[in-house]
Amino acid sequence: MNRFPHLNGVVRALLLIVCVCIVSVCFLFLPFPNGSDTQQRKYSYYRYFSGSASDVSLAADELNPDSYALNLPEISQGHFRRRIQAESAHLPKNASIMKKRKGYSGGGYVGNLPANTESAITFPVTVPRTQHYCLTICAASSETGSHALRVNDEVISPFTMDDPEHFTMVTFYGIFLEEGEAEISIDTFDTVLDIDYIELSDDASVYETDFSIRDSLCNPDASDEARRLYQYLTDNWGKKTLTGQYVSDENDRELQLIYQMTGQLPAIRFSMLDSGDNRDAIDAAIDWNVYMQGIVGLMWQWNAPGSDSVYAEDSAFDLNGALRHKDMQKLAMLSDAEKAAASGSIRQETLMLLQDIDHIADALKPLKTMDIPVLWRPLHEAGGGWYWWGASGSAAYEKLWELLYYRMTEYHHLNNLIWLWNGQSAAYLVPERTYDIAAVDIYLQPQMEYGSRYEQFQALKKLTGGRKLLALSECSALPDPEMMQIDRSVWSFFGLWYGDYLMNPDGTFRDDYYSSNDLYNLYNSELALSLNDFRSTYQ
Repeated sequence: MNRFPHLNGVVRALLLIVCVCIVSVCFLFLPFPNGSDTQQRKYSYYRYFSGSASDVSLAADELNPDSYALNLPEISQGHFRRRIQAESAHLPKNASIMKKRKGYSGGGYVGNLPANTESAITFPVTVPRTQHYCLTICAASSETGSHALRVNDEVISPFTMDDPEHFTMVTFYGIFLEEGEAEISIDTFDTVLDIDYIELSDDASVYETDFSIRDSLCNPDASDEARRLYQYLTDNWGKKTLTGQYVSDENDRELQLIYQMTGQLPAIRFSMLDSGDNRDAIDAAIDWNVYMQGIVGLMWQWNAPGSDSVYAEDSAFDLNGALRHKDMQKLAMLSDAEKAAASGSIRQETLMLLQDIDHIADALKPLKTMDIPVLWRPLHEAGGGWYWWGASGSAAYEKLWELLYYRMTEYHHLNNLIWLWNGQSAAYLVPERTYDIAAVDIYLQPQMEYGSRYEQFQALKKLTGGRKLLALSECSALPDPEMMQIDRSVWSFFGLWYGDYLMNPDGTFRDDYYSSNDLYNLYNSELALSLNDFRSTYQ
C-alpha cells in the first residue's frame, strides 16, 4: 500500500522538467545543422569559384597565358585537283606494285600493305594554297577492316573498307592544309590494304556556311526565360561556343578541377537524371543557376519501364505495342491513365510510359516554378540501338519522342525546357516542330586530333536544313577553337563527358585525350564563352 500517492505526481513533474531542460540545452549548444547554415555554406562555396585562379592553381608550368589568342592563317581560295598514284608514294619495304585487281588506274596499285602499321604508305604533297580540301582515297581489301587517314602525322579520321571485290573511293571533306609541303599517310589496323591512288581537290563548300536559323522555340508557350536563353544562343551562333561540362555527382569535382586549371568555370553545368529519386540532382542544378547564374543542362537516363536498366538487351519492354495509338498528342493529354488502363482503353505498357514521364516531369517542376530554363536532352543516341528507346526502330522512337514532348509541354506545361534532339542518325530525326537544337555525341580514340569535327557539323547541318542550332552534346575531347573558326564549324556549345575524359580517380587531370594547355587555352579563348563571359554578356 502506497502511503504517499501524492509523491508520484511530484516525481513525474520533476522528471518532465529535467527532460525539457536537457533538450533545451541541446538545442542551444549542440551544433545541429539548419537550412540557413547549409545555404550559407553553399553560397560561400560558389563564391570561391567566382573569382580568378591564382598562378599556383594552374596545373602545368608550361601554360602560356598569351597562347589562347586565335592565330588564324590567311585563306587563299582557288581551284585545285591532283591525283597521286600509289606507286609514286613512299612505300614500306614489303609492299609491291600489283595488277591483279581490276579497275586500278595508272601503272598498277600498291598491294598487301601490312595490317597494324602506322603510316603504312605516305604520299608527299605540295599544297599550292592555304585553304580547305577534299581528299579521296581509292583502296581495296579482301576482308572488312578499319584503317585511318593521317595528315602531317595527325590522325584525321578512321574509315572502313567493306567491299572485298572492288576498289572503293572514300572521301574526306573540309581538310585544312596550309601552303607548302605536306605528308598524307594511311594507317592500317586489322587487315592488309591495297591502295590505288589518292586525290586532292579544293573544297569550297566550307565557305558557303549559312548561320541563319529558326528564330523561335518549338514550344509556342515557351517561358520568357527560355526564350531569353535561346535568343542568347542564336545571337552567338556561328561566332562563339559556350563551354559545358558534365558532372558525375552533386560534389562538382569536375568543375573544381577546371577552375583550378584554367581560372574559369563552364557556362553550362550538365548533369544526369535517372528513373529514381532525382531531388539531389535537381537541387544541385537549381543551386548552379541561383548562386552562379549558370546554364542548366539535363539529360535523362530513362530505365525501360519495369526494369532497372536503360539498355535494350536488359529489357523485354514492348515499345511498339505500347505506342499502337495513332495520335500521340491526344494520348499525351490523357488525364486518368490508370482508369484508362483498367478499362482496357490503353495497354499496361502505355500506362507505364505515361507514369514514367509524369515522374520525371514532377522532378523537373521545381525548375519550372523558379523559372529556370533548361537545356533538356532526353532519348539520346537512339540510332545506336543500344538503348531501349531506339532498339524498336525509328518509327517507334519518333512516336515516343512526340508522346514525351506533348506530355511534358501541353499536359505538364514545362515551358522552361529547350529541347535537344540527339538521335545520332538521319533515320531517327523527329519532327522539326518538336525540338530546338540538333546535337551529336562524338567520341574519338585517345591522342586523336579532335579539331572542329567539320564533317559531323556539316552532315548535321544538312540533315536539319540549316534551321537549327547545332551542338556537341557529348564529347571525349575539347574542340579546337582555331579549327572551329577556320572550318566555320563553330558549335553552339559542347559538353565534355566526365570520368576518364577529364580526370583520374584521384581527382588529378588526365591528359589521354587533350593536354592541360588545350584545356586552359580553350577556356580562355576569345571564341569560347566561360561562365564569367556568359554572366557578363547575358542580358
